[in-house]
Amino acid sequence: MRRFLIKLTYTVLPIWLVAVISVTVFSLIICPKFSGDIGRLALIPFGQEYDIELESKNPMPDRIFPIVDRVSDLKGTQSDVVTVGDSFSERGHSGYQNYLSAHGLKVVNCNRRLYYNPATFAYQIMDLGYIDSTNTSVLVVEIVERSLEYFMTDFNPHAKMSTKASASRRMGGSSSGNQWSLARFRDYILMETGYADRPTLQADLDRDFFSSDEPSSLHFYKDDIMANSIQDEQAIRAAYATLLEKARQCHIRLIMMVAVNKYDLYQRHIVNNPWKANRVNDDLNRMFGQDTHWLLTDQCLEPLVEQGEKDLFLYNDTHWSYRAAKVVGDKLYEVIEAGAGR
Repeated sequence: MRRFLIKLTYTVLPIWLVAVISVTVFSLIICPKFSGDIGRLALIPFGQEYDIELESKNPMPDRIFPIVDRVSDLKGTQSDVVTVGDSFSERGHSGYQNYLSAHGLKVVNCNRRLYYNPATFAYQIMDLGYIDSTNTSVLVVEIVERSLEYFMTDFNPHAKMSTKASASRRMGGSSSGNQWSLARFRDYILMETGYADRPTLQADLDRDFFSSDEPSSLHFYKDDIMANSIQDEQAIRAAYATLLEKARQCHIRLIMMVAVNKYDLYQRHIVNNPWKANRVNDDLNRMFGQDTHWLLTDQCLEPLVEQGEKDLFLYNDTHWSYRAAKVVGDKLYEVIEAGAGR
C-alpha cells in the first residue's frame, strides 16, 4: 500500500495538481473576460471594458416595462402593447420595449421561457382568450431573421401551451462561461489551438464600426450565414395569414417585427467577403414590403450603418446595442401610431 501511495505522488498527483491549478487560473482570470454571448459561447476573452463603456452611454438605466411570467397574468393586465419574441425581446433596460415605453405606451413583454416558438405562442394567447381588445391594442411578434423561416414553418397553433415560465426553457441565447469547469477549460484550449471549431465567425470590415480594441472586426454566429434566402414562402404566408386572421377576430393589431442578423447588417462592408450574400430581408421585403403589419428592422438600421455609425450591434454579442434598440423602438412607435384607429 505504501509503495502504491508513493507511486501516486509522482505519477497521478502532479497531473492532478496541474489540472487543478490550470482550471483555477482559467476560472478566476480568464472566464471573467468572457463578455457578450459570443464571448461566452465561443470562449473569447473580450474583456469587460467595452460593455462598461457602452453601459455608461445608455441614457435609460432602468427597465420601465413589466415582464409576464404566467400566462394567466395577461388577462388581468391592461396594456397598449404586448410583445412576444426571442432573445432580442429580452434585453432588459436596453430593450426596444423600453424606448417604446418612453413614448408613453404601456408595454408588457411575455417571458420567453413561457414558449419555444413565438409565432405559435402569439396565436395561442389570442385563441385562448388571454389577450383581446379589452386588455391590449397591439401584439408585436418579434423574431430574429435567422430563425424566422424556421419558426413560421414550425408554426403549430395546436401545440401544448406552457402557462408558467420555466428556468430550463430557452430559445438559444447565451450560457454563462464564468464557471469552474474542466470541460470548459478543455474546450477553451481546443478552440484556442484550432483543434475545435468555434460556433462563431470573424471578418474584417472596411471601416471602424465598433468602439472596441478591434473596431473593424466583426464577430457573428455561424447560423447567420446558414439561411441565405427564403425557401418556403407558402408556409410563411400561411402561418402569417392564420396569425393575422386571429388578431382581427380579437380586434388586435398584429405587427410582425424581424430583427436583422448581425452578418446581414454588415455584410456589404466585409473585406473580400467569402460567404454568400444574405437575401432573407430582401425576400421578406418582396413578400410583405407593402404590408403595414410587417416591420423589417434592417430598413431603419442599414442607413445608419452606411453613415458609419458605430456600435449598432454589440461588438462581443449577436444582439443590437441600446442605440439600435432606440431606433427600432422609435420606429415601432411610428408604425403603431400610423395604424391607430384602423
